[in-house]
Amino acid sequence: MEKNYPLPAICWLKVTDYMHGWLQYELGGGARIKDQRVVCVQHLPGARDILRMETAEDTTAQKPVDTAMSATLRNCIAAGLVLNADAVEYLYGMTKETLQLFVPIECPKMCLTKNGVLRPWTQDTTFSHKQATALQRLLREEFWRAVAEYDREYAREHLGEKYAQVDMTEGFCERTATPDLYAETMRREWQRRCKRIKELSAKHP
Repeated sequence: MEKNYPLPAICWLKVTDYMHGWLQYELGGGARIKDQRVVCVQHLPGARDILRMETAEDTTAQKPVDTAMSATLRNCIAAGLVLNADAVEYLYGMTKETLQLFVPIECPKMCLTKNGVLRPWTQDTTFSHKQATALQRLLREEFWRAVAEYDREYAREHLGEKYAQVDMTEGFCERTATPDLYAETMRREWQRRCKRIKELSAKHP
């Protein structure tokens, strides 16, 4: 039986839906919140600098960051959606579907406040807008790097064969326990990224 470790300091980050399976597969740690593993990012290049950025508190903020939320706010919104989903959508612009886009990120024990003071990361601490944006970008690049590695591996295994690009993304979905309904969306985005890279290479050989 898999051991469930004590819950660390966390913050919830909004992440594209088709990345969730990979996040759990590649970066999911031992701590769990219901059926989700807490995502561990501190070992990724650049992540520690992002986590040292100025944080925020969304339980008292007039305009909370819409791409991240503290553990306290997330619990309140989840409970509110059960009691009165229309009111929560009106007040916070949050639906059950939107809430599902947020994943728990393991955070350091200490955080930097907007006044430049180091203090313990609490249930009310959340990522600042700058932090959330930087971490989303980092995870997105790590995700597509993983797809690129799988693409090369898939090409080697099917050398000389003709296959559709969606076959590769379906294989990636299967490996990372990602619902295959995302395979086509991933294929389109992957091909767009490959096209952009080729265009940039042509401009700057």
